[in-house]
Amino acid sequence: MIRRSTVLLAMASIIGLGACDRSEPTYMLGTLERDRIELKVESSEPIIAIQARDGQAVAAGDPVLEQDPERASARLTQQMALRKQAAARLAELERGPREESIREARARLEASTAQTENARVNLERTREVFAQGLSSDSRLDFEETNYKTAVAAEKANREALDRLLNGTTVEELQQAAAALEAAGAAVQQAQLDLDRTRIQAPVAGIIDKVLFRLGERPPPGTTIAVLLDSSRIFARVYVPEYLRAHIVPGTSIEVRVDGVDKAFTGRVRWVSSDASFTPYFALTEHDRSRLSYLAEIDIPDAADLPSGIPLQADFPAE
Repeated sequence: MIRRSTVLLAMASIIGLGACDRSEPTYMLGTLERDRIELKVESSEPIIAIQARDGQAVAAGDPVLEQDPERASARLTQQMALRKQAAARLAELERGPREESIREARARLEASTAQTENARVNLERTREVFAQGLSSDSRLDFEETNYKTAVAAEKANREALDRLLNGTTVEELQQAAAALEAAGAAVQQAQLDLDRTRIQAPVAGIIDKVLFRLGERPPPGTTIAVLLDSSRIFARVYVPEYLRAHIVPGTSIEVRVDGVDKAFTGRVRWVSSDASFTPYFALTEHDRSRLSYLAEIDIPDAADLPSGIPLQADFPAE
């Protein structure tokens, strides 16, 4: 009987401990955060100016850093000249040949026609002399060659005149228009490359860190500064497994920040559907081995608080 009573008492104590263990806390631990925006460069030009410092508040469009624009500016000038050349060529084709060019082509055709006639007469005389045995084979070959050359030149000049009289073809106009469009796109690209030597803040926020100094050449694609977006301040918290079913987007939650007496009202914006292990800074003796779900709680009234400070989100008691 004593042994059985002892076992029953032990089981009762275990059940009692389990019942006490059901009193789970209704708070979530985390930190105050802002979205981090990495500002990158697209060229390896040296840095010639830094307009923002660490911790400085900037508005959208404020200058942060500037690279040497000489190379990009020269490329822009070159592309603008090529665009002018393409535009002039298109205008020339649209206007058609000038009257002076047509008269010149006709004069060349008349001259080549006269040369052909002269070469024909010389060839006939040489053939008559050759038939009488008074001329050599080389002389006859020379005159035949001259005649064929004159005929070919006359044909070429006639084709050139016909081309001027017929005007520009549709295909030539299309090619010139396409060349002008390509030149315009090259100018836009060169202008964009020049503009991006001046790094600006894309949104209002706080410069967290400038990572380079004057004179340095950051490789293309390198992050040169980190900007904390001030448009949305939120708490990043870890929701314990036993509260996950109650924390949904739109839930209103009270948030307390270390060092601040008043509590902030936040609203859940997002909760991860994938569980993860509770991070080290959110561990307590009670829930070391439990899983948690990452969540973000918007806190619009916490704009004056710095990022990274610890906080506690209290789930409303039912």
